[in-house]
Order: sequence, then structure tokens, then C-alpha cells
Amino acid sequence: MRYGGLTEDQIAERVVDYDEDSYGFVRMVRLALLESGVLNEETPLGKLHALRPPKGRRKNPFLFVLQNDLRKSKDFAEALHRFVRREVCAALGISRVAYQRRPTFRVHMAGGPAQGFAHADGLEPYNHQPGEVNIWAPLSKVYGSNSLTSESSPGKGDFHAFKAGAGQFVRFYGNRCWHYCLDNTTEDTRVSFDLRVVPMDLFDDNHDGPIRTLGRRADKRRFSKIQPLKLGEYYMDSDAEFDEQWKQMRGRM
Repeated sequence: MRYGGLTEDQIAERVVDYDEDSYGFVRMVRLALLESGVLNEETPLGKLHALRPPKGRRKNPFLFVLQNDLRKSKDFAEALHRFVRREVCAALGISRVAYQRRPTFRVHMAGGPAQGFAHADGLEPYNHQPGEVNIWAPLSKVYGSNSLTSESSPGKGDFHAFKAGAGQFVRFYGNRCWHYCLDNTTEDTRVSFDLRVVPMDLFDDNHDGPIRTLGRRADKRRFSKIQPLKLGEYYMDSDAEFDEQWKQMRGRM
């Protein structure tokens, strides 16, 4: 055992197949974008850049809809709960996890700049607990520079782009594996979501949380510790009844 109690198999990178139609993530993404008026029926998710030229993450209308509308919907949250219970737990060889209740959507436009910076989630400034594993789920074809680039195990340095598509997710140990995005020089936009999970028997509800940047003073960043990422706030329990957790979650949205 190592890395917060995770086994070697649990931290190993894996591409896992699942039945996407059973959860409908692609359908829900398309419907949300259609209802918002930023997508038409003919355009596949991988060609969103043909509708709006890339202008950076903050001016991405597709990402705005997914982050601010879809991930707050009950249909998406219920499908995610089933997905974690059935697919993610099975991929880890366990029956119960604490999982990120509001996963992060990404829309990496073809022709667009890299998003974020190279990091490992368990190191500063994120400081996530060491028993945490990343689940990265593309909803369009990902390869090369439209994908996420990562090393396969901590410190190995064998950086490579994940190759996958809708109906697959990548399980990897982003807690200690450095990972990053590149400028998207491919002809395909990447739509994906990602979340973090912790086997419940390894979960630490009092682990120190991320460091938040407060601003600059005399050209130096000022930082402050925020509250730990706690169960019932940042994380949900895969083994608990969904509707009751949803009621609690709604009060925090």
C-alpha cells in the first residue's frame, strides 16, 4: 500500500469503457447547449469552434452553459451519482467512495490556448488529500493537443496525451502525477468533465484544503488557507440515497 492507502492498481492509469447511453451525458450536454441557443442540431460537440471562434476560457459561451446550468441540474447530478456507483467504484475495485459533487466541465476549443497550468492536485496550491483519484471523462474525441497530458505514475516523467472518446473515462492518479493542457492545434474541440474520488475508508474529512490567492501586495502573492474539502460540501457519498443528498446540495448552490 502507498500514496494515502491506495493500492498500486488503484493509482495505475486506465482507460475504462462504459455504456454512455445508460447515463446520457452527451445528450444532456447537447440539450443544454441547444436550449441556450449556442448550438444547432447539425454541429457535433467536436466542432463547436465552427460556431464561435475561441476567445479564451472566460469568454467561452459553451463552457458557461455547462458550468453554470447543466452541472446544477438534478438530471445530471442523478446520472453522475449512478455513474460513480456503478462505473467508478468498479474501476477502483471498491463499493463506496466520496466523490466531487460538482464535477468540472472543460471546453478546449480547436485553435484555442492552453487552459490552466502544470500541476499535481495533491501539491500546492490545491493540496487535495493523498487518497484521491481523478476520473476524466471526454464527451468528444480526444487526442494530441486537444487532450490532457499527464505522466502515467508519480515522478515517471513519461508525459503523454490521453486518447479516448465518449463512452470512456480515464482513471489516473492526478494527485501526484503532474498534468497539463497544451494549445489546441488539432481540428477538434474537446468537451469533457472531470471529478475526484476518494475510497470512503481512506477519506479524511479534516484534511487541509487548497490555498486561495487573495491578491498581490508589493509584487508578492498573498495566500490564505480555506476550509477543508468536506463530505456533504465538496464531496458526496456514493453509498447514500441520492434524493436526500440532492436536497442538502441544493441549499449550497
